[in-house]
Amino acid sequence: MDKNNLRNKILTGITGLALMGSAQAGIPVWTFAPIAGYPPTVSVTTTGKATIKYTVTNQSHKTHILRMKPIQGITPSGCTSPLGFHEACTLTLSVTGSALTGDVIGGPELCEQGNSSLCYQPGQGNTLAIHLTQPPPVQRYTVIPSAGSNGRISPNSSQVVTPGATLTFTATANAGYGVHQWLLDGKLVQTGGTTYQLTNIIANHTVRVTFGAVTLTPSATTLALATNCQPASSCTATQNAALTGNPRQITITNWGSGSATNVSVTSTGLPSGTTISSNTCTGTLNGGSSCIITLTPGSVASSDAGNNACTSGTQPVAGTVTITATGGLSIRVNAYVLGYGCQYQGGYIFAVDDTQGCTSSTSCTGSIVGKVVSLTDQYPVTPGIIWSSNGDTGHGGGGFDAADVSEDLIPGVNETSTPSNPSPSYSDFQTFFQNTYTNMNPFSASSFRACQGNLDGQCNTDNILTFYNTFITNYSTAGTPPFTATPGPTPPAYYSGGLCSQTINGYMDWYLPAICEMGPEFGSSGCVAGTQNIFDNLPALVGVVGSPDPGTSCSLGANCLTGFYHSSTQSSAAPAFNAWSQYYNFGNNFQGTGVKYYLYGVRCTRAFQ
Repeated sequence: MDKNNLRNKILTGITGLALMGSAQAGIPVWTFAPIAGYPPTVSVTTTGKATIKYTVTNQSHKTHILRMKPIQGITPSGCTSPLGFHEACTLTLSVTGSALTGDVIGGPELCEQGNSSLCYQPGQGNTLAIHLTQPPPVQRYTVIPSAGSNGRISPNSSQVVTPGATLTFTATANAGYGVHQWLLDGKLVQTGGTTYQLTNIIANHTVRVTFGAVTLTPSATTLALATNCQPASSCTATQNAALTGNPRQITITNWGSGSATNVSVTSTGLPSGTTISSNTCTGTLNGGSSCIITLTPGSVASSDAGNNACTSGTQPVAGTVTITATGGLSIRVNAYVLGYGCQYQGGYIFAVDDTQGCTSSTSCTGSIVGKVVSLTDQYPVTPGIIWSSNGDTGHGGGGFDAADVSEDLIPGVNETSTPSNPSPSYSDFQTFFQNTYTNMNPFSASSFRACQGNLDGQCNTDNILTFYNTFITNYSTAGTPPFTATPGPTPPAYYSGGLCSQTINGYMDWYLPAICEMGPEFGSSGCVAGTQNIFDNLPALVGVVGSPDPGTSCSLGANCLTGFYHSSTQSSAAPAFNAWSQYYNFGNNFQGTGVKYYLYGVRCTRAFQ
């Protein structure tokens, strides 16, 4: 074979091999098919992510191990195991927008492991087309907080938040102040409260808190309660149906505009059995609002300084109910639980009205009221003093003083007198005055009260004083009327009713007690059974007549009541001349009438409240 033929054959073989390689190169050894739902064409924001998936299939009879050429911002997974003929795998591409440097067009390329020249990518239309976009700006809202005077708010600077956010603001008031109002964009959204929460914020806002003065004002600074000392009960002190022990309420009002916070109540020194039975004064008390504390007394009275129940005739020490709130606010209510014999407001308690201020037996406001008798005589039984005075004094002896008495008919104070039918009547008085004095009658019917003469010593005493403060009568039992009276007042120290018009133990509203205030019915005085009186309810004060020292012969040991004492009740039998008196002797009650010039003792009484 010549050289030319050999060369032609070689060229022909090379050309055939070249043509065969070209045909094989047009058929991918592994192919890519996009998986539905994970397309290769996608837009990703710089803060977003995306996932793209392909099914990769080996079209070659040869097993291949594939590796993807790196693309910044795209993390591949899957298709790393050997892939046999017609075997498929899932190539997952996780796209991170923040890691991309720009758009990604083309790829991915999978290469034979160790052979970077044998690489394939998806066909046209299935290659990557990732478009990197900027995210829309995030909407943000500004909330501006502020606080009025006398307090502060936290946070106190502008707050920038995303839509739907929640902010909580806390207000702190200065001492003596509390939160008044929370204003959102100038409109009231909450009254009081130390916190305000703004939720689901979708607009700019202002939040403002205002403060107001806070007060804790009690309905009473002193509360007096009666012991529960009913007849046949276990109470060891003097029992009486009037001692019902009704619960009593203290109302606390915040008259300020701010809210009192952390309101709480404590008590100290209350006697055994007395409790705070209910209390609404807790937490927050808004401006203008009130809360109620209820005290329920037991059978034991308040103790004295020696820890003895005051029913033993001593001065009680107040228990205290203390109400506090944030900011140093603190008020105290003094509470006394009282029974017969307790010293209170200048005297010994002998009568109690536990129905005062009650709409029911469980709803009473304010204190009990009642009556006390003075701790000491205003005039001793010996030598004694006359019932009424003509303006002179000092001529008595032997138990009577006819020279200094004024025998006058005082209207409306007989034991038979009532508010609807006073006795003596004003007409009776007019006749008496015209026949007894030369003076013009300066009085009218309205000058005198219509008294319950056997029970209302205060009313009786007012009528007695009305007459003797107007005149010094110059009356004389040795003379013959009419007499000429001179302008009063008659010296109060000269007669029984006048003695009770003076200031005693710091109080100015004393009066000469009526006969039924002094003891139980005797001798047709008309006292109703069960009427609270000194003889029955203060047995420890009643001494023994005839004892070596009557003034110390009672259980209390001093200032005892013994012998005859004037009452303010006139006798309906010859009222110008006679009046009722009480005889005190332990275990021996006696009431009677006698002439007004008898020299008897005086012990004044007053109503407490």
